[in-house]
Amino acid sequence: LRIIRELLYHQPRGRGTDIAEALNFLNRITIRKAVCFLVSDFLATGYEPALRIARRRHDLIPIVISDPREWRLPDVGFIELEDPETGELTLVDTSSKSVRQRFAMQTTTQAAAREDMFRKMDTETIEIRTDRSYVEPLVRFFRKRERRL
Repeated sequence: LRIIRELLYHQPRGRGTDIAEALNFLNRITIRKAVCFLVSDFLATGYEPALRIARRRHDLIPIVISDPREWRLPDVGFIELEDPETGELTLVDTSSKSVRQRFAMQTTTQAAAREDMFRKMDTETIEIRTDRSYVEPLVRFFRKRERRL
């Protein structure tokens, strides 16, 4: 109950996401091996070492949340984008085909790198998309786990 209370009443110190900080917190407060679900879009960087440690100590299941609208830029001309982590604003010309292609390439590369990292760690993930029901991926995961036992 203490952990749940701390999570519910936690006041973030900044705007950015720090997955490493969350994993380090997990490793500090849990003495015994635990089943842990880490829910994120995993777009942040610098968390891999902490993830490796948490993965060795716990049964860590990353739940990767993705929004297909974030994979491609629409062709709507100039738009101002805000980085939700830093608050930085950037003006982008989405009518430029090369800009849209670079953006699509970058998101594909990020997703492939994330999948490769989890594969190298032998970490099973649950992929949940915002445009689909979350039920099927969760049921599939738990059925697969049940068969392993």
